[in-house]
Amino acid sequence: MKRADVVLSLVVAVGVFGSPFYNTALVRAQLIGDAPVSAAGSVIVLCTGLALAWRATLHRSHLWTHPATLTWADFHGNRPRTLTRRLLRGWATRFAVAAYFFLVSGMLIGFPADVGGVLVLYVAVAGLALAMARRVRIPGESLLPLALAVALLVPLWTFAVVTAVSAVALAWSEPSARTVSRGELVHAFTERMVRRTSAAFLDVWALLPAGRPVPWRNALAGRFVVTRYVVTGTLARRHALGLPVFLALSVLAAHATFPAVTSGWLLGLGGYLTLLPFTAPVAQLHRVPGLRRWLDASDLRLHATTTGLLCILALMWAGVIVLLGLPASVGAAVAVLVAALAAVRSVTRGPLDFGSMGMVLYEGVLIPAGLLRQLVRGPDLLLLGLVAANFVPV
Repeated sequence: MKRADVVLSLVVAVGVFGSPFYNTALVRAQLIGDAPVSAAGSVIVLCTGLALAWRATLHRSHLWTHPATLTWADFHGNRPRTLTRRLLRGWATRFAVAAYFFLVSGMLIGFPADVGGVLVLYVAVAGLALAMARRVRIPGESLLPLALAVALLVPLWTFAVVTAVSAVALAWSEPSARTVSRGELVHAFTERMVRRTSAAFLDVWALLPAGRPVPWRNALAGRFVVTRYVVTGTLARRHALGLPVFLALSVLAAHATFPAVTSGWLLGLGGYLTLLPFTAPVAQLHRVPGLRRWLDASDLRLHATTTGLLCILALMWAGVIVLLGLPASVGAAVAVLVAALAAVRSVTRGPLDFGSMGMVLYEGVLIPAGLLRQLVRGPDLLLLGLVAANFVPV
């Protein structure tokens, strides 16, 4: 990318992401309007952002090394330093994003009265996330960020002190950058290259989580094979259940911060992201023609079965959020069902056809209209469905 393009991108990014700071009144009117705002809204946004940043840091995406580097340039003891530097960059980026959204919410709805407690909480959680990410995995650690919900029920200083003590206690453990094996580094590098290659060729559905063994003997034996396949494939992605929980908290935080945004939009967008990992069973059938030929069933039956199961999951997920305080309406229920349909539509398109780019000249810019048409399959239904759901009478 040329320097001029980089400068232009930076100017546009600063203008877009900086608008809540220099055009606060307009952004507040669009997102909040005249609706009453909770005094704890900015704290809810902070806790949600910290939980997501903490969970992302625990993925330990820094533990990878090129096999050639391990073979020819791993004799000077620089590997731990390189891995640690990579960890610090990812950790700082994630928590900087969380800080940005907290500042935006503070500008729009006001900062909390106890700013000192908020700052101590931020530093303590960031320190604990770093201390946990630099050591070996702890069983069940992916659920620990949910403990930030307790920070909304107890004094911030109490939770911050407990978190800081935990971070100090874990800081003395041996870093995983020194103990990780070469096989684990190569395996992580291979997965990273698969993700990068898939993203480069816009094969985003290859990034959906892979299945894990399901302790169900003869799961595909007997009648109703399509139903058995969809249910088994969904159970095989049970390790992705943490995402719906965090998205549910994000929806509640967004509602508390921006009450002018209707619950239909929040549940529709959140439901779509929640269901995507569980569309992997039908997605892999459309990505691999050999697998699709193995399942002797029509596309209509396969898609209908998948959609039915996802609708049930989406309504259960939305029901929990409604019980936690999100306003319920007929339009919101319709939005959730639209999210299920859009998720199935997204992953059931065929492989991208780069031969039909459909270049169109618009305002002096060449736009690959044909490629964009293929990419927006699914999100187009989601957008149109959510717009229509807003007109459904309560």
